[in-house]
Amino acid sequence: MSELQIRPIRTTELDELIDLLCVVHENTQRGERYRSYILGDPTWRPEQTPVVLVDDRIVSTLRIWDRHVHLGATPVRMGGIGGVTTHPDYRRRGLANQLMAHAAETMRSSGYELGLLFTIIPARFYRRLGWCSVPLTGFRATLHQCPDSACGPWVVPFEAARDLEEVVTLYQRNNAGRSGTLLRPRPYWDYTPSQVRGVLPTVVARDSMGLVGYLNWEMKSDRAYVNEVAWANPPSLQALVLHLLAECDAAAVTEVYGGIPPGHAFVDALVVTAEADLRHTGDGSMMALPLDMSSLIDKVLPRAPQEIRRLPADLLCRLLFGESSAGELIPVLHSRGIEPDIPRRLEELCPRRELIFWQPDHF
Repeated sequence: MSELQIRPIRTTELDELIDLLCVVHENTQRGERYRSYILGDPTWRPEQTPVVLVDDRIVSTLRIWDRHVHLGATPVRMGGIGGVTTHPDYRRRGLANQLMAHAAETMRSSGYELGLLFTIIPARFYRRLGWCSVPLTGFRATLHQCPDSACGPWVVPFEAARDLEEVVTLYQRNNAGRSGTLLRPRPYWDYTPSQVRGVLPTVVARDSMGLVGYLNWEMKSDRAYVNEVAWANPPSLQALVLHLLAECDAAAVTEVYGGIPPGHAFVDALVVTAEADLRHTGDGSMMALPLDMSSLIDKVLPRAPQEIRRLPADLLCRLLFGESSAGELIPVLHSRGIEPDIPRRLEELCPRRELIFWQPDHF
């Protein structure tokens, strides 16, 4: 019988781990990228990369990213699960189930308050392990005009030496208390994994006072994808919109999309300026694991009545993030045959919030 062991990786096994990742993902060119995710991240610890060994061979692994995320307006310590990988010869043996259970226990014992992941496989796999879906919304806009640029802040390519410190400050100002966004301490912007995943802006808006906005976007096939945006005032927002529209016009691109709620001010400005047709899009890939739900409720909703603790965990997660308000969840409870005992004042304590998880922070 094969001997199975789950434990933190050892630094002497890094080459074997990278070989596994390259084989499974069929991309030998990404070896150095995988290596940089560990060596280029000062927050990494061996226990954040558990591995499954069968007869002393690494056959499965995942990564726990130690980060902080706004749950509602409250920062909580989050373990981001990424890179769940099993060698093809060892699949359908329940190894990923055991590895995920090990990761959950590691996070609990290490003081994490919430697990978070973005799944590329059917969500039911993770739901069976106790994870809850937290839907995200996005937008798709079909452009119909490209106005001439107006006077205001000028938009120029991002230069780290000139812009980075001001970008960090503007990010913090724009995202403090915004549900779903990560806390990005200054070193975060320098981590190799952050830069590999594109945390640095594409362009910035500047005026005589300094940096007043930034836009992180890219062309994907025949469409423009907006990864992230921040601004200090209406003129800087408009300058960023006009820049994007001019770039789309030059590339003969008429579709802009992104994981930003359709009601977001940037999306609204884009639609109004370009007379665009707006479509709402959805993303069901984000899943959360409350590692101590009672503690999370006490921290995020300290004035909430005891009745909400009896709600299903998946609906509580949506409530804590602000994806749905308390009132919006009542019909869902009715549809499940649950008669909710939700005090009317809970609607005031648990309003709907603008929920964004910026694309460069995905793991």
